[in-house]
Amino acid sequence: MRKPERRLLRQVVEAARETLRDMEWRDVPRSMHRVAQSTGQRLPAPLEKLLLKEIDDDEWLREQVAEDFDGSEDGDDPHEQAAALFLLRPDGWEDRLERIRRDLRDAWNSARIERHEQRIGELESELKKWKGDARQARENAEEAMREAERRVEKAWEEARSTVEPELIETCDRLRRDNRRLAAELEAARAELEEAARRLAETRRDLERERRIEHAPPARTEAPNVWADMDEVEAARRLDEVVQAFFPGPDPVVMEPVPSGSEPLALPAGVAPDSPQAVEWLIELDRPFVLLVDGYNVTAKMYPPHRFSQPEIRDRLQNDLAELKVRAKGRPRITVVWDSGRASETSAETLPNGIEVRYTREGWKADDELIDLAGGLGASAVVFSSDREVREGAQRAGSLGLWSEALAAWALNG
Repeated sequence: MRKPERRLLRQVVEAARETLRDMEWRDVPRSMHRVAQSTGQRLPAPLEKLLLKEIDDDEWLREQVAEDFDGSEDGDDPHEQAAALFLLRPDGWEDRLERIRRDLRDAWNSARIERHEQRIGELESELKKWKGDARQARENAEEAMREAERRVEKAWEEARSTVEPELIETCDRLRRDNRRLAAELEAARAELEEAARRLAETRRDLERERRIEHAPPARTEAPNVWADMDEVEAARRLDEVVQAFFPGPDPVVMEPVPSGSEPLALPAGVAPDSPQAVEWLIELDRPFVLLVDGYNVTAKMYPPHRFSQPEIRDRLQNDLAELKVRAKGRPRITVVWDSGRASETSAETLPNGIEVRYTREGWKADDELIDLAGGLGASAVVFSSDREVREGAQRAGSLGLWSEALAAWALNG
């Protein structure tokens, strides 16, 4: 479920949290324990996504939340209508919910365009003012130059009948005035250029918003034969298709990186499944290797029929490249994908610096990650929601973090 849809169903989330808090602990579904234990004012994005999915799938839980929800599908608030439709599910509720989402999106885009147009007007007024100030500054500078020339000429005339120290003092004063006026003129020119740059950026933003608003509606997707497959089975089927057309790359050996003797550990208050854990890694000023369970992360970010598509893999690898650039420790990043393309594990290094490894036939990404962590020890950080993988990494001295942390950082960061 994408972020705009979760924002539209925020009242469902609040009502569900209240329902879970009022339940006896033995009645709370096991999958909802972490949600029920969350005490923050806002539910973290991964838990919010999990809660909405559970309500969507579990009719009993949805009915419990609906009983505590006071809103109506006929109310004036579109967010209240959306929450009521999602919980009560009358006939045609999906089409009505989509219309509400589309209307809110159009209103949001129109408001953004209006703000940009207003900002353009303000910047044009500022630009006009800066042009006037610059023109006045040029006129003042020209007049000052003429006045300086007159004063210099007058000073030389007076110098014939005055002593030499007075002539020197007059010349110094004129030079100081000249430098001051030149500096004022340069500052006015720089301000005018900055105003023009800001106006050009705002115009580009407005054109982009107009293109979004007038873009034709997306075509309805054809039935997807991958949608009903198990996630791992879909990934393996996709690898078989790729294998038929492309040979696998040569194997690459993972070399350890220098590291401190102390193993990495999250600071107090930072959860291993939160995006703050990724931000902490970005600020970490020591070398380390980041090992990522590829399909495990994309499955947390996208629905089952999309998480294994090539463009989704590229998206994650590009997000990891951004993390690599931002990180102070300049880590080496390796993402491992389940595959059956070859009899040996293979790897390639992308132009953006991310190493991509494909597991050999009969060898899972879980096995590869544990094996790599065993060779890297305290210099490695492993992202996976598989407990066995994290525990295997921790036994090797590596730091194990949840895939939800990286997924939330990539989607919202």
